[in-house]
Amino acid sequence: MRAKMGARMALGAAVLALGAAAGASAEAATAHAARGCGVGNGEGYGYTYLLSLSVRNTSCSTGKSVVRHHGHLRGWSCHRRVLRRSPVQYDAKMSCSSGSRRVYYTYTQNT
Repeated sequence: MRAKMGARMALGAAVLALGAAAGASAEAATAHAARGCGVGNGEGYGYTYLLSLSVRNTSCSTGKSVVRHHGHLRGWSCHRRVLRRSPVQYDAKMSCSSGSRRVYYTYTQNT
């Protein structure tokens, strides 16, 4: 009986160890995935409203700096795509890159 109980405990420990290893590898796999950054109420970034911000291979702090400088930072290249336009405002999506680092954000700008 003790042998069975010891075997069950060993099996349980092995399952837990595998689960922990799988969780660690899943975290490592998602470490480079784009992640969202908080923008508060979206004001104060140089646009009428910043709607969303996500980064990949860089920090949210760097992403916010890219946004505040409208992508005009040494080493960064940005492309804008206008999503919607009206006579008084437009919505756009920016994609900025510097090597493997990426910053994506959408904003509304009054004209």
